[in-house]
Parts: sequence; structure tokens; C-alpha cells
Amino acid sequence: MTDSFVITLLVQACSAALIGWLLLYFARIYQRMYLHYWSYSFFSLTLFLLGSFFAILLVQLNHGPSSTLRLINLFILTTAGYLQIGFLVIGTQSLVNGTLINKKTLFRILVICVLIALIITLFKNWSPDEVSLRYFTRIGLRYLVAGLACLGTAVFIIRNDPKPLIGKQLVTVGFFIYGFEMTFLGWLTAENHFLNGSELLFILAPYHGLFELLLYPMIGVGLIMWLLEVERIQSKQAFNKLKHLNTTDGLTGLPNQQALKTHLKQWANVATPKDKITMTLFGVDQMARFNDGEGIQKGDQLLVSLAKRLEFLCTGYSFYGRLYGDVFVLLLNNYSKAEIEKIKSLRKKLSRPFKLESKTFFLEVSAGSTKITVDMDHKTMLNRANQALQSAKASGGKQVKTYRKGIKLPHNPDISFENELRTAFKQHQFEIYYQPIWTNKNTIVCFEALIRWNHPTRGILSPTSFLYLVQQLGLTVDLDFWVTEQAFKQIQKWKKINADAANITVNLSADTIQNDGIVEHLVQCSLKYKVIPQHITVEITENTAMHNIESGTNTLNEIRKLGHLIAIDDFGTGYSSLNYLRTFPSDVIKFDRTFVSDTSNRAFSQEILKALVPLCHQLKKKVIVEGVETKLQFDQLAQFNIDGYQGYYLSRPVQLSEASKLLIISKKSGMKSILMNG
Repeated sequence: MTDSFVITLLVQACSAALIGWLLLYFARIYQRMYLHYWSYSFFSLTLFLLGSFFAILLVQLNHGPSSTLRLINLFILTTAGYLQIGFLVIGTQSLVNGTLINKKTLFRILVICVLIALIITLFKNWSPDEVSLRYFTRIGLRYLVAGLACLGTAVFIIRNDPKPLIGKQLVTVGFFIYGFEMTFLGWLTAENHFLNGSELLFILAPYHGLFELLLYPMIGVGLIMWLLEVERIQSKQAFNKLKHLNTTDGLTGLPNQQALKTHLKQWANVATPKDKITMTLFGVDQMARFNDGEGIQKGDQLLVSLAKRLEFLCTGYSFYGRLYGDVFVLLLNNYSKAEIEKIKSLRKKLSRPFKLESKTFFLEVSAGSTKITVDMDHKTMLNRANQALQSAKASGGKQVKTYRKGIKLPHNPDISFENELRTAFKQHQFEIYYQPIWTNKNTIVCFEALIRWNHPTRGILSPTSFLYLVQQLGLTVDLDFWVTEQAFKQIQKWKKINADAANITVNLSADTIQNDGIVEHLVQCSLKYKVIPQHITVEITENTAMHNIESGTNTLNEIRKLGHLIAIDDFGTGYSSLNYLRTFPSDVIKFDRTFVSDTSNRAFSQEILKALVPLCHQLKKKVIVEGVETKLQFDQLAQFNIDGYQGYYLSRPVQLSEASKLLIISKKSGMKSILMNG
């Protein structure tokens, strides 16, 4: 029986080590801490079984109970035996509760196990007449503790999840059987000592190893099944959240433009040629002025309040949502004077004063309506409704305009403005502002290059006031080429100040991505200014990436081969999917500012980040979050292992001279961090 028992111990040790290695392998892949705890438990069990093997070997070699080797071996195997129990319990607690065990708790468990092992090793060791008591303290007591721990773990799982998954059921049954068997053996050991012997103990004990050998694979397979089931459910939840995000506005929670497009398509599929509906766009008068005076964060709060008001007033209508900025949309199931009167009444109700943070704001809402028929395309519908809205705003606001041919458009640029823009190209009136992207250690990762027009009479103009005209005039590619070259030129100078942070991100339009000359332009700039491509990141918006997935991918792959990084901006606002995230040639994912500023859906946005940030990291993509406006937002993002932060809380876009100062500050902060961690 001794030889078979020794062989069983070695096979048990190999089985436990294999399960521990598998758990550790999956722990590194899925980044789950409870898998680490479980792997430590099985590795501790492996050490315990090997110690038991050496204990038998030492007895066969005639080492006495008080020999140094037997005492050391007993101490090690006892410590390992109780560590197995400790790691098993905390691993299960970590999984069920979704919590991490801090280092102090782990250290305390280790100290307790060492003290228990030390006491058990020395207890009655030099008393030749206390063999039964030593057997109980060294073997029976562990049976009892391990059995009760396994039974408690099984009950803990069932109480927290009455309808567990198959893998969890298998683990629970395994723990319960194992716990019952160990507790029963512990009881028999206690009975053998305190009640003068039990023959049943000596009959069952030799088969305990075989029993464990059958039970280990059952528990190990159950743990792996449990993990895979949890990962499958979480992946499905993340996919559903992302799918919901594609049709939901991140700031207000209302349906977005993609949802509108889907709704109109469904309507067109069932409508007859005679059917018609009313599309109305609502917009806040002087919204830009409000943002300039009160700040973007307060502007977002206003939009959230307006969205709640719209949702309250439009309950029962076929569709309402937010398109972009301050523009909201409503569909009515007909087109007549009655519908227009409803719109006028609704506009007045939407224009009631807004109260934000104990302060009242008197703002007006304008509206533009148009008739929608089955044969109209989505772009035409939105253009007509938007033209009517802009006409209402240009006419003084506080009114409803309906679309008609020849409607006066306020934003149609006059000839003089167009000439001024062409002159700006010739006289180099454009400037680049730089907004830094920071780590959480006060060091700059890179700068984003943002175009500004230093107009001779109007001052500094933001891109929204002239980029639409640049595109209309076909000058987008020229402007992108100029910005790109300026970025290379600036990096050449910045490398002398702070080489680590001398990185610039340039935004390229869809027109430029589809232009055959962009790759050659990047190559020539790199050679001309002696700047390696890794210092320049090419950034495109998510919508550009998704709409040009076929034609743009080849160009981006060529740019990537040069050594440039590819960043996707405004992630989470367009039509992205998990498949595009996996296959699109990108190195950096920039989450849209709505993930941070969305106060009405903060918990939902954090759940999205919690699911997608680790996914991006597993796909070897860096993660940057835009729109960090407050310290609270910055602190809340710390839990998600973000690679870079960008927003007004850290720094606004600044001119070249200020950006150079920030480079120096960043370098000093980096050196300070190195010295502190040194």
C-alpha cells in the first residue's frame, strides 16, 4: 500500500501543478485576478503533496520525528497546505464579489499560515507518547479546516448565485463533495484521538489520494468552463452596449442620427407614394455665445436639460432625438398646417427659461421644418430641414421656418469671404495651436495640431467658421499637407527641448486619406526635416474610418508601414463595431468627450469604458480620452488604465511659444518622477 500511496501522491502533485499552470495561463490572457489566486492555491497544493511524498521518503530513510530534515519538510508542507485553503477562499470571494484582495490582506494570510505551520510542527514533537495527538493536529486538523472551507465556498457561491452557470455548478458540486469528504475524514481523525480509535479512518484514509485525484480535474475543468462562460457573457454584453451606443447620443441618451436614418428607412419600406411626414430640427439661438460665456461644460448641461424637456414634451411622437451640437430632431406623422402649429407650440414650450446650478438662463429655440416623402434621400431631408432652421436663426430666431425653394441661407459665404480665404493660403495666415495629451504622471505624450486662421480683421478664427468653405473650394488636401509639413518642421526643433514628448498628432480629412499623394508627402517631409515617422501620428475621425473602410484602409496601411501611428478620433459617436476595432489599421483609440461629459448616463459610460479599454489594450491599441474638463472627471478616469488624457482641465490648445514651455515643464516633471521612483 505504501508504494501505491507514494505513486498516487506524485500523480496528484502533477495533476495539481497542471491545473495551476492552466489557471495561471488563462489569468495572464484574461487579466483576471481571481484566476491568479486559484492558480496559487493549486501550486500550494502541489507543494503540499510533494512535501507529503518527501515525508514518507524520510521515514523510509530512518529519519526520526525530531530530525532537522523532517521538521523543515513538515513546516513547508503544512504552510503550503494552509495556503492552499487561503488562496482557494479569497479567489472565490474575488470572483463572486468582483473585488481585489489588497496586499496587506495577502501578507496577513501568509503570516497566519506560517505561524500555524510553526506551531503544528513543534507541537508535542518531542513527546513519544503523543503520536495520536500529533496526527490529529498535523493531518486531521487540516482535513477539518480544508473541508469546512470548501463547504463554505460552495454555500457562498450558491447564496450569491442561486442559478449558476454550468461551469459554476460543476465547481460548486466539486467543492461540496471535496469539503464533505475532507470534513468527514477530519471528524474520524478527531474521533480516533478523543474517543479511543475508529477503524473506519484506517479503511478510508488510503483511498483519499485516489479520491482527490479524480476530483481535481472536475474542479479544474469547472473553473475553466466558468471562466469561458463569464467571458462569453461579458463579450456579448459589451457588444450589445456598443450596438446601443451606435444608435444613442452619448451626451443626452436620446436616439442619434444613425437611429434617425434607420427609422426613416423603416418608414419608407412600408409607406406609400402619397404618404408624407414632417421633419423638424430645433436649435438653440446663440448657442455659441452661451458656450463662450458660460463654458462648454455648462453648455453640455444646457443640452441635457433641453433633451429632458424634449423627451417629456414629445412622448407619443414617432421619433425624436439629437443630431449634433444643439440641434434636435422630431418627426410627425403627416405634413399640414396642423403639424406646423404643433411645432410652433412645442418651440415655445422648449424656450421656457432654463435653471442650471441655481442660475436661470433665458434662451430661445428656433425650428426649421420640411416635408418628407418616400422618394427623398436622407441627405436631402436633413439639408432642407437644416436650411429652414438656419434661416429661422438668421431672421432673428424665436420662430419656425418651413423649407421652400430659394430660401435664404445665412451661412452661404459671400465672395469677399471666399477671396479672403484664398488670400490666407497665399499669405500664410494660418496658425497651428497645440493641445497636449498628458499621462497621469504630469508628462506629455504628444501634442494635437489644431488649425486656426489668424484673420487680419476678425482675429483668431476657429475651424468651424471656415473649414466648411475650405472643403467647398476643394482646398482641404492643400491645408492638410501644409499642417503635416509644419508638424515635421516643429518636431525637428522640439527634439532639442524634450525628445521624449516631441510628438505631434495631425488630423487628416477623408479627402486627404483618399489622395494618392499623401504617402509620398509624408516620406518627403520625413527626409527633409530628418524626423523619423514615429514622431507623427495620423488621426482620422471614426466616421471617416467607417465610411472609407475600403478605399482608406490601403492608404492607412501604407502610412503605417512607414512607421506612423494611426489614431481613430471621436470613437463611440459613429458606426463602429467590434469587428472594425479589431481589423482597422489603428494604433490609438481616442474616446469621444461624451464618455466623460455625459452626466445623465455617467454609470453607463463608465461601464462602456470598463469593457472597451481592456479590449483595446488586448488588441495592442493605446487609449486616449478627450474632453477632461474637471478634476473629478480626471480622477474618475484613473481606474480605467487610460494611456493619455486631453481636455481643458489639463490644458487648452495653446500657441507655439506656450507649447514649447509645456515641453520643458513636462521634461522636468518626468525627471522628478524618475528621481522619486528611483
